[in-house]
Amino acid sequence: MTPERIAVLGGGSWGATLAAQLALNKHDVMIWEFDPKVAERLSTDRSLATLPELKIPESIQITNTLADALKGRRLVLSVTPSQTVRATFQAAVKTGTFEPGSLVISASKGLEDGTFATMSQIIRETFPAVGDIVILSGPSHAEEVATRKPVALVSASSSQKAAERVQDVFVSDLFRVYTSDDALGVELGGSLKNIYAVACGVVDGLDLGDNTKAALLTRGLAEMTRLGNAMGAKTPTFYGLSGLGDLIVTCGSRHSRNRLLGEKVGSGKTLAQALGEMTMVAEGVVTCRAAQQLAQDRGVNMPIVNEMYQILFAGKPARDSIKDLMTRQTRAEMEGIVV
Repeated sequence: MTPERIAVLGGGSWGATLAAQLALNKHDVMIWEFDPKVAERLSTDRSLATLPELKIPESIQITNTLADALKGRRLVLSVTPSQTVRATFQAAVKTGTFEPGSLVISASKGLEDGTFATMSQIIRETFPAVGDIVILSGPSHAEEVATRKPVALVSASSSQKAAERVQDVFVSDLFRVYTSDDALGVELGGSLKNIYAVACGVVDGLDLGDNTKAALLTRGLAEMTRLGNAMGAKTPTFYGLSGLGDLIVTCGSRHSRNRLLGEKVGSGKTLAQALGEMTMVAEGVVTCRAAQQLAQDRGVNMPIVNEMYQILFAGKPARDSIKDLMTRQTRAEMEGIVV
């Protein structure tokens, strides 16, 4: 395909890894990094302290100036932490170089604290003149993609043409991309799974074993699907890469920072103590608060989310939550899921 000029907003582990993939596909890539010290290291050392396995290709330009990153680049990849997406796009609009009609790829996973908005909703709200928005999601730890291990993701948009354009931009012999027309479902799957990764970490911290974790993961998938249905997403999406696939990798991997945070909490640490020991953002914490409120507002039954909310924000002992989950009223397995 014809090489594209692409701005990557966010030079963290996942942003830099995706930028490297784009550069390997011969695209003209510029990374904007908010932190000047990180931007300097990316530029001089071509590496990240948090991801030493990744070598940033020399062809990638690095900048700390947002206007420079956006100028003349009508394909923008957003990979900043979810709680900074609004501020980033507000700043992007103010630069005057963010061109109307630009295609934005959203690879940030989470729901905004307070508004409960998805990342695509934030982008559209802050820049109504934006063109198509494509969600890129799926089971993809940067630590493995950076070392060229095979990965499969989903490119989702209401525009089939836009989804296929992003598919073509990224796809390679080790980077497979499928398309989907259920952007909301793909976006919710990538966000909500982090809550259950924290929960699985709690199970690990309590040393409750594989059976408990399998039950939690499976029932978590049912909860995700119920909330997705209530918000207009399609059931099959949650059984695909951005739902079940991302849930499996995030709940079970040693690379998962959400699972690690949960393990610390399950081992007896408070949320504040666990967060204080983390060097990277665990999106599941804020997403848990948002999902709990969304479920309450829509009358959706999400007992695992409710218990995780109590553990994280109300100090409820994790073992008490396990007992309360196990002794709830019995029900049919697929109750409340639209099939």
